Amino acid sequence: MSFRPCLVLPVFDPGPALARTVAALADLGLPMVLVDDGSGPETRAELDRLAAVHPRIRLLALPANQGKGAAVMAGLRRARQDGFTHALQVDADGQHDLEAVDRFLALGQAHPEAVVAGVPRFDRSVPPSRRYWRHVHHFWVWVATLSMDIQDSLCGFRLYPLDAAVALMDRVAIPRRMDFDTEIIIRLHWDGVPVVNAPVGVTYPRDGVSHFRPWRDTLRIIWMHTRLVLLMLPRAPRLLARRRRDRPWFRLRERGTLLGFRCMGAVLRLLGPRAVRALAAGLVPYFFATSGRARRASRAYLARLRAHAGPLPDLPRDPGLREVYRHFRAFAQATVDKVLAWSGSRSGIQLDLGELEPFLALHRSARGALILGAHLGNLEMLRALGQGRGLGGLNAVVYSPNAVRFHDLLKRVNPDFATGLVQVAATTPATAIHLQQKLDQGECLFIVGDRTPPSETGRVVQAPFLGRPAPFPVGPYVLAHLLRCPVHLMFCVHDGVRYRVRLEPFAERIELPRAGREAAIAGWAERYAQCLEAQCRATPFQWFNFYAFWG
Repeated sequence: MSFRPCLVLPVFDPGPALARTVAALADLGLPMVLVDDGSGPETRAELDRLAAVHPRIRLLALPANQGKGAAVMAGLRRARQDGFTHALQVDADGQHDLEAVDRFLALGQAHPEAVVAGVPRFDRSVPPSRRYWRHVHHFWVWVATLSMDIQDSLCGFRLYPLDAAVALMDRVAIPRRMDFDTEIIIRLHWDGVPVVNAPVGVTYPRDGVSHFRPWRDTLRIIWMHTRLVLLMLPRAPRLLARRRRDRPWFRLRERGTLLGFRCMGAVLRLLGPRAVRALAAGLVPYFFATSGRARRASRAYLARLRAHAGPLPDLPRDPGLREVYRHFRAFAQATVDKVLAWSGSRSGIQLDLGELEPFLALHRSARGALILGAHLGNLEMLRALGQGRGLGGLNAVVYSPNAVRFHDLLKRVNPDFATGLVQVAATTPATAIHLQQKLDQGECLFIVGDRTPPSETGRVVQAPFLGRPAPFPVGPYVLAHLLRCPVHLMFCVHDGVRYRVRLEPFAERIELPRAGREAAIAGWAERYAQCLEAQCRATPFQWFNFYAFWG
């Protein structure tokens, strides 16, 4: 899908903020559609002056004031008529941090089929009553969509895919005033248009002008919510089915029952490692047959790798069911090896000691470090085998509610499994303090960088990966910045005979300056993605992210 964006600004007597906003946006070099929604003579004169100064402005005037929604819809139609594919709606009153424009356009290019919705990050200029009202408003939006996909439906900083938006406006009567922003994004969500949420700074300028009419607009919004909730009811089965299908990785149900994992532990105790391997091999066809989502994700990943990297020794042709089955089988082997390593029974498990030397040297130095890995190979193997080699102080920083049963099995196999397991839900100052104590003791922290955060509100950054931008978590880089420690990159992959450990320096320090912080994070994520991509080319069947990684 092509990507040709423009800006759309609804204008109705915004005061002095208009000239400042347009001047700042003009520096970006993007075409602008300014829609005059029946403004007074002073604003009309200012718009004519701005259009004369900035040649990229396309001025559209409505004959009378019709409401913000009417102005935005007129601008979206004009943008599509002029050949643009996407339009970024920006309010003309100067409330939004315009530095977010580039970030929103990058997200739109990475997800051309999606609405990129602004999630306000308010400063102290915003009255507390406004924040409270938004929380009430959000609740009814979540009811109307049966999800929390839309984090904020009121923000007027939003990137629309024009084909989907204009098709909706042609089919349905969308409100024309202050209830526009909420209703259009809810209806787009109903139509199956993805929503990508992104933060944007919001401030209330002292000379700003508000056209919100408290009583009339509040009643209009209450009626809108009532109507949308009623309209949601016949759509509920379809919305719930889609929610189950599109759940992120941390909402996926853990495959395998508690009884099944306990049976595996019993087989290990009674019959030994060979019986466990035979049991796992026998279960692969069952999980392959019953895991449709994982099969599709596996095939999509392998096809993307093949298309991007060309024929590979292990992947010489376009992937089919045989290759997907091989992917499942490799995951089963890694899982069994993990269980056997923690049990102390290392039958069939070999570790290349030569390549392990850089890690042993790092461990002997007693210098705490953050080790960045991935769901590639078997990173947990090193922590398991380290128990028998006197390698203490190896901590895995994980989010594990989606693997509770498997972790319960590993704890039963070896109680030491839980010793170095640090479970976190988010990167917070309290988390950083706890982890800093471990680093000060010379311990190592393992963390993966190839899964989006375990929260709908978690922050990600887009980085090129196998030919298309993909979301990577910002948490590892923020954590490394807070801890101010060396960062190493580590992969532990199986070459068919033994596990080989590769450790390489990633950064002596990760600095995230206030100015250019987002760009710095994006740079580190892109470097990580390049390293992960190289490992995927070398071992295509050992990247075990069995979900729609690219969205």
